Amino acid sequence: MMRTQMGAEMRFAVIVFAVFAGCAFAEPNAYPQQVGDVSTAWAANWNAKYLDAVMKLYAPEPVFLPAIGPRWTGAAAIRKNFAGLLAIYNPHLVLHPVKIEFSGDLAYDSGAYEETVMPVKGGAPIRAKGNYLFLFKRAANGNWKILEQTWTSLKPVKL
Repeated sequence: MMRTQMGAEMRFAVIVFAVFAGCAFAEPNAYPQQVGDVSTAWAANWNAKYLDAVMKLYAPEPVFLPAIGPRWTGAAAIRKNFAGLLAIYNPHLVLHPVKIEFSGDLAYDSGAYEETVMPVKGGAPIRAKGNYLFLFKRAANGNWKILEQTWTSLKPVKL
């Protein structure tokens, strides 16, 4: 009886170890999906004008590199500039990821975008196309956060 119980406990321990070890080794396979999910959430929150939700996706000291003008360093600068844009425009952004890769605690999502922006006070829609790059850092809790972000434009956008 004792030998049977020890054998069952040993098999259980081996199974538990294998499951957890498998999870640990399989985890990186989920990184591209997790990174892509953050980019998708960013675009959805941007389109819905949920600025607080957008800002929660950033690392503590993020940088935004606009297509024109100086870099926006820190969450306060990004929030201020985003709030200004969302106050006068209603965006509709669609991301088309091309490549998502990671190395250690860093990852990136690079792709193309299409955006139609409607002035809040009326007027003709503004259409833009270009490329984007999100650089992510994995936080201590395992979540991916936007560390740096930049956009390009295929043609100059007339506001």
